[in-house]
Amino acid sequence: MSIKNTEKSTKEEDIVKAAWGTMTLGKKLEYLWMYYKGWLAGALCLVLAVSVGVTMYKGMHTTVLLNAVVIGGDDLKAEWLMESFAQYAEIGEKDGVVQIRTNIPDDGGGMMSTTALTTLMGADAIDVLVCPADVYEDYDGHDGFFNMKEILGEKAEEYGDAVLENGVRLKAGNILEKEQMTAYEEIYVAIPVNSQNPETAVKFVEYLLQ
Repeated sequence: MSIKNTEKSTKEEDIVKAAWGTMTLGKKLEYLWMYYKGWLAGALCLVLAVSVGVTMYKGMHTTVLLNAVVIGGDDLKAEWLMESFAQYAEIGEKDGVVQIRTNIPDDGGGMMSTTALTTLMGADAIDVLVCPADVYEDYDGHDGFFNMKEILGEKAEEYGDAVLENGVRLKAGNILEKEQMTAYEEIYVAIPVNSQNPETAVKFVEYLLQ
């Protein structure tokens, strides 16, 4: 029985090897996901665990003033955003650091983004979330955000209808749109209820509402 199974396995491998060179990229990804999704999911969880671990370690040894996550953000613009906000908030190197994470994809609620975002939320590692409408509505539906009108106080009226109950919807021409930081049309910003730096988070929201 084992000999037959081995021969069958060898034949399947030969067929795949022969067809691999003619497969499109989509077909290759489909094949890898079909037969190795368990390994891929495990690898993803390991990467996320290491990433969260590094973030927490840095947090223990560095004064982190803000952890912001920009879903589907442009990695090349992250440093610009950090420096721009630090200048706006008058944050110097001696005060602490601002961290902008842009490595969570805008994949329409796919496994990768959902797992990454849920892990970071659970680790209290997000002070401000910048995201598309579907992500905002999902977490808002689970009471995941501060009441934005309350946390902004009197300033909330200055921003008009941009301020929602538990977040803000940036208007056209906002700074992130001008700098092409994200690709989605409507940009939502919210502060998770477990934010570790709510005061700096509010400043970041005000910065984006300029």
